Amino acid sequence: MNQRNPWEIPEWQAIRRECALVRHLIGSGATALGRANYADQKGEYYAAFFGLSVGLERLAKLILVGDHAIMNAGRMPDQQVVRRFGHRLADLTDAADKVSTNHALKLDYPRPTDAISQKIVECLDAFADAGRGRYANFAALGDPNLGQDEPIGKWWGEVAELILKEHYYGKAAQRRVEGRASVADAVMSPVSMVLYFSETGDTMQDVLTASIRTGQTELVQRYGRYYALTVVRWLSEVFSELSRSACYTHKIDAFFGVWEYFHTYTVDDSFLKTRKNWPLT
Repeated sequence: MNQRNPWEIPEWQAIRRECALVRHLIGSGATALGRANYADQKGEYYAAFFGLSVGLERLAKLILVGDHAIMNAGRMPDQQVVRRFGHRLADLTDAADKVSTNHALKLDYPRPTDAISQKIVECLDAFADAGRGRYANFAALGDPNLGQDEPIGKWWGEVAELILKEHYYGKAAQRRVEGRASVADAVMSPVSMVLYFSETGDTMQDVLTASIRTGQTELVQRYGRYYALTVVRWLSEVFSELSRSACYTHKIDAFFGVWEYFHTYTVDDSFLKTRKNWPLT
């Protein structure tokens, strides 16, 4: 392609707008995931699932668009091609991984292969399915048996429990949480009434149980956000390296500078574990 001013290229404008959208969808989802709890922020779970599932899907599709442009001498995919990309997050992340391999991209942060990250992708994939995820609450109104697909319960049963097995059970964190919960129970139980529903729908009617779940939730908030962001980081780096290649090696001006939208996500573990508000500014 001839060198042109990117500001004059409609395709560059479209990709730039999409990158801005994806950056903030993922950021809002990651931020919400770090706030979600059973007590007064249960809605944050749904905000997290919406932002992360849609954001990751669209980020993977940006990678596939870049691959198509490179493999077709700069020609962008039409709507029919984009539709064939599908909506299954698991399939899209596999396709993005294949693109990375085919282009021999050199990544500082390769695809996470741990069980927790893989389960997060599965849960977000299930949430994106209208019948099993996004509309599970409405579906359960007509058929209570469908409540087993409720996204928060699925997240806690499949993702949170893996996190607790890895970072809580039998470790100092468990002793610390349960010790504090015992103190709170001794002080507050004589003068308190408790009624909460856990993420899995179980009733919690005593201070000890609720306090232990609060401590567990704080751990799940931190590590759930971290493991989700490792997937984001990998896809962000794949897109960044691919778009640089498209721009500088293959002279496709539509990808000029768009990698800068995802620079905020290609940071080391210390940021992923400690920063609560995303994207970074």
